[in-house]
Amino acid sequence: MQRTRAAIVALLAWGTPSESTDEEKARASYTLFILSLCLIAMASFSLAQAWAYGWTGAAWTMGVEDLCLLTAVWFNRRGELEWATTIICFSELGCGLVVTSLFGAGFKDEGMLLFPLILVTAAILLNWRAYVRFAVLVVVSVTCAGLILAAGGVHAMYHTVFNLVNILFTTAVAAGLLARNLKRSVVQSREAEREIMALSERLINAQEEERARLARELHDDLSQQIAALSIGMSNLKRQIPPEQVEAREQSARIQQKLVQVAESIRRLSHELHPAVLEYSGLGAALRDYCSEFGLLTNMRVTCKTQGSFESVPFAVALCVYRIAQEALQNVAKHARVGEAEVELTRTDGLLCLTVSDRGAGMQAKRAGLPASLGLVSIKERARLVKGTFRIQSRPNEGTRLGVRIPL
Repeated sequence: MQRTRAAIVALLAWGTPSESTDEEKARASYTLFILSLCLIAMASFSLAQAWAYGWTGAAWTMGVEDLCLLTAVWFNRRGELEWATTIICFSELGCGLVVTSLFGAGFKDEGMLLFPLILVTAAILLNWRAYVRFAVLVVVSVTCAGLILAAGGVHAMYHTVFNLVNILFTTAVAAGLLARNLKRSVVQSREAEREIMALSERLINAQEEERARLARELHDDLSQQIAALSIGMSNLKRQIPPEQVEAREQSARIQQKLVQVAESIRRLSHELHPAVLEYSGLGAALRDYCSEFGLLTNMRVTCKTQGSFESVPFAVALCVYRIAQEALQNVAKHARVGEAEVELTRTDGLLCLTVSDRGAGMQAKRAGLPASLGLVSIKERARLVKGTFRIQSRPNEGTRLGVRIPL
């Protein structure tokens, strides 16, 4: 089973453009490649049947159809999907008409029902202008072929030809209008999706800007005021007579509390906007955060880094840092485990972050479909830097979160 799946994946990879990064274009390329393979198989079967029965003309026609389909596969591999689609449609139509008009098939054959089906398929695959040209070609070609058959008295009457042409014309108009409305709906939904994604990007950027502003306010204003209060309390403590033991102890406790508050504000400022990320780089910032997080949560966090991170853009570095923060927070909240591993590597223009634990894990239905706000945030942040996000988890076997970002 695995070998069959691997063979199918390899075949699809061979028949489609490897450099395509557009998901929609890749899906269309897969569809065209599979369609071409199916049509090649059917044409090859008809070719063998024609040779077996001595239908030389039909055999040559099927051979030409196979060559056209192979040409379509070649265009598909080059990423020229419109050319590949046009060749597929025109080769099927042209070879079908040749067989119909020259080698004995008539308008009473069930095979003639394929022409409306081809029109419906073409309406979905082709753009509007290409479909209009193609539909006109179908109607005109079938009309000419039918008139030739009717004039020669071969299996067709004029009223049969006109009825079929009427059916084809109605099918062409109806399928075209339906396909156009469908494409319009799809385009509108995609535009709405793009607007939502753009809004998500603006929200995340606004959140980071607000975090940076709050961090500056905490560090430059509130921290300085608390430091001044601590110094003032220290000076006040010196002025308290030694015999007033209770007052001196209370002032010491207040001063210690001010130190703790200052430390909390420093830590909060650091989490809101990590200055070490700007001045020391991603690797040092991530190691520093893992160490501090372990001290705060009594969790053993192992951080491993491999590669050089000096040239990593700040937007990408901040994205990875935030993802590591969110992932470790999820470990502390849900994993019910005392250890976690963070691994950051950079190789061959690819930045990879992995956060794993051996804790409680997640249900299978949630592992593949991130539903929590934290995982949705991780996915959105990875998407903003053109990265991919993957999470693997099983109950009581731990969770492994991976992010891959091209540089």
